Amino acid sequence: MSTAPVCRVGIDLGGTGSRAIGVIGGEVVAAADVPTAELGAGSEAERIDRLARLVGRVVPSDAVLSAVGIGASGPVDVHAGVIHNGATLPWFTGFPVVDQLRDRLQVPVGIDNDAVAAAFGEHVAGAGGQSDRLLMVTLGTGVGVAMLVDGQPVRGADGAHPEGGHIPITSDPERCYCGLTGCFEQSASRTTLQRRLSVAMGGVDTDRGLIDVAMTRAEEDERVHAVFRDYAVSVGRGLAALHSLWQPRVTVIGGSAAVCLPIIRDDLLRALERSEDYEVEVDLRSATLGDNAGAIGAAVTIAATAR
Repeated sequence: MSTAPVCRVGIDLGGTGSRAIGVIGGEVVAAADVPTAELGAGSEAERIDRLARLVGRVVPSDAVLSAVGIGASGPVDVHAGVIHNGATLPWFTGFPVVDQLRDRLQVPVGIDNDAVAAAFGEHVAGAGGQSDRLLMVTLGTGVGVAMLVDGQPVRGADGAHPEGGHIPITSDPERCYCGLTGCFEQSASRTTLQRRLSVAMGGVDTDRGLIDVAMTRAEEDERVHAVFRDYAVSVGRGLAALHSLWQPRVTVIGGSAAVCLPIIRDDLLRALERSEDYEVEVDLRSATLGDNAGAIGAAVTIAATAR
């Protein structure tokens, strides 16, 4: 009878980068990162092989893999195990990722939207604090939105995850790949913030460190500070609409752009102000699991129910 520890693996499959973690007994034992374009190079079979090898990197040599959970940039067909996101996740779109990875690894595999995975992670082990009504908003390559009620995600009538990052919040005529103009994602993603900061700072590279550098520079550079103020308004408008519809008790802001919350928080809260009769009292919190949120949620919750 084997006494080897049992390891669940969670994969956060993002539009820019992907992360896998191994979890044993509720503790993260290993993590690995890879650019998603690199993970998705080649044929479908090669992509599945790379996913399988990524899983293997985070399973300790003395442990046994029991299940895999995937959080993917959506839309995601949870039941069919297929991603439908040619815009930001083209490498893993339109084929049965779950079935193929299950066949390759011979363990249960499950999938859900990456915002749902992050919400699960923050709910069980982070800033969500087991809240009965938790809204999770991730500001990354795109904008992810998930609402958990009593720990379960709000679904659409067809069982799909509502794409709350794609709601119209501005009069901007630019058309998002979702088909809308004035889209929340087009105004509030990390990608948009980096692009606008780059312009304000004279065309510097839009790498992951740009937001941190810009936050320091904003103390003396009004053009840079104005970008953050406008960004706060965009985030606030999206949150105001989501708060009106879903009435969360706690809202957690995560994703790689959440690093700027200290500098935008006051302007963000002002954007949420309403008259007394329409006020929505929400506890606004920063995510605490960082880049691990989606992978932890995928490992702890999605993998636990995988088939």
